[in-house]
Amino acid sequence: MLRLCILILLLQSFTSLAKSITWIYLDFAPYYILEGAKKGLGRDEQVIKLLGDALPHYEFKYINMPASRAIHELSTTKQLYCMISLFKTPKRAQHIDYTEESSTIGLSPSLAIRRSTLKRLNLELGEQVSMKTLIHRHQLTLGISASRSFGSALDSIINTIPPDQLVSRPGKDPLQSLTKMLLKKRVDIILGYPSEHYHMHQLLDSDYQLSQLTIQETDTFAQGYIGCTKKAHTPELISELNMALKKVKASHSFRNVMLYWLPTELQPTLTSKLIQTRTNISGG
Repeated sequence: MLRLCILILLLQSFTSLAKSITWIYLDFAPYYILEGAKKGLGRDEQVIKLLGDALPHYEFKYINMPASRAIHELSTTKQLYCMISLFKTPKRAQHIDYTEESSTIGLSPSLAIRRSTLKRLNLELGEQVSMKTLIHRHQLTLGISASRSFGSALDSIINTIPPDQLVSRPGKDPLQSLTKMLLKKRVDIILGYPSEHYHMHQLLDSDYQLSQLTIQETDTFAQGYIGCTKKAHTPELISELNMALKKVKASHSFRNVMLYWLPTELQPTLTSKLIQTRTNISGG
């Protein structure tokens, strides 16, 4: 009986010391896909799975949250959460510790556009254009998600667009609403991220009417980082996550995950960046 009690105490002690990470999941495709035929194939959730392979001594737990609540919960000290693919800001850094290594590498915002409009304007699939010149020279109507920032450069351009050339959609699925409008020719172009446009294309564009243009006024690539609630032992966790990310980003699996939600015409641009990243890690 005494031996059994000691064994139970040892097991309880081991359990209390076991390392764990609670990841915040969002209902936000194509980064997280929580239902349907492609459930589990979201870009960010696949990176978390790769991290699980690189950190076998950690138990991974998951909690689903609406995007509007995620950063608030991540910033409070009552519970330690981590979240992938975050942009670093000075305000967030007051309550969140970030990895030095990026957790996701993608393309910067792009414009979804009808192929018929491309032909009319003599533009090629995936061509890089000035968003400001395109809109003002050709009097195009831009669709955007309400209350979403795309960085200071693009936000400043949006502020110069006349109200009758700008359509802003609120709600849970604004990009889906805007994509339907684009197909119905109620807007001419939509601003979003390439993987988001590609997801909408797969959902709504069975006739292949849509394509994308890259934007001159942005950096070519956008990198996201892991952010974890700032607590006493978070720096130790961040250090382990940095090492795990180096291992993950050196793998072919990471490259495949980053490319999965990109259209064919945009994959070569990101592929070159991913190859460079892998070479830098291997060389280091």
